[in-house]
Amino acid sequence: MKRMHLTEANLKLFLVLDAVMAERSVTRAAARLGVTQPAVSHALNRLRALYRDELLVRDRYGMVPTPLAIELIAPLRLGLAELERVLNRDVGFEPTSSTRVFSLATVDHPEVTGLPVLLARLRKEAPGIDIRVRPLGPGLAEALAAGQLDTVLAGGEVEQILALDRGLMRSLICSEPFLCIARKGHPALAKKGLDLETYLSLPHVLVSTAGRDSGMVDAVLAKRRRQRRVGATVAHFVGAPHMVAASDMIATVPRAIAEYGARILPIEIHTPPLHLPRGDAYLWWHQRFHNDPGHRWWRKALLDAFAPNRDGRAAR
Repeated sequence: MKRMHLTEANLKLFLVLDAVMAERSVTRAAARLGVTQPAVSHALNRLRALYRDELLVRDRYGMVPTPLAIELIAPLRLGLAELERVLNRDVGFEPTSSTRVFSLATVDHPEVTGLPVLLARLRKEAPGIDIRVRPLGPGLAEALAAGQLDTVLAGGEVEQILALDRGLMRSLICSEPFLCIARKGHPALAKKGLDLETYLSLPHVLVSTAGRDSGMVDAVLAKRRRQRRVGATVAHFVGAPHMVAASDMIATVPRAIAEYGARILPIEIHTPPLHLPRGDAYLWWHQRFHNDPGHRWWRKALLDAFAPNRDGRAAR
């Protein structure tokens, strides 16, 4: 392929490539772009001629990208996101009149702790702003860099991955102690409360958002050559209080989740009978958006909403 210049390229062709790569279907890409299916096919054929590569080929699962298309898509999406940011660049940011959409990838914990606080603030101060919350998954660093995702709020689930990307920045957003929860009237706790031997004798509910069979508590116990029985694992924090309320199992969860469960279910809160590290979580974003006025406002709004979950520890 000969070297191309911007004056020779049609931007719409690359919008089509991005859409077909995302949808893996000419029909769905056409619907996404609001154009006809033949128009998408024509644009795709022009790109194939330019690159002398099929770019996407059909199989029984839909349109499958060639190695060249896979190589092109990341820088292409980064460039399109940057261009869109330039086109929509505001001199300032006024939350009361903004209709911007902000996105956050996280686990379920924030959905019942800080995010309701944030939504109450938006209703009063920024009624036109919408938010999109998505689960954690692969490709978070790439999505942050491309502007497809504004922020990530998570703890150890993603720290080892995101910390490797030098383009990412972070701020402490949650730092809370762990507490134990058990159903009210639990027979094993009625007489002497929750000491270590009772703690180890009871089956536990383990919250594992990453799908592991052990967690932080197990690591602490292993150092003391002790072990607990995990009676059930759940993928979501909000599931643990419900499991505990319906059984004789106990759970060790962040304070905000323990307090949330105690408000809505017949469970009680106990202090763990062993020293546990605090549960820290960070807010992550890409440095490209660090000085964007709207992005700064969004990050501060999140940090403010989760301030009670930091126990007075300042965000860095």
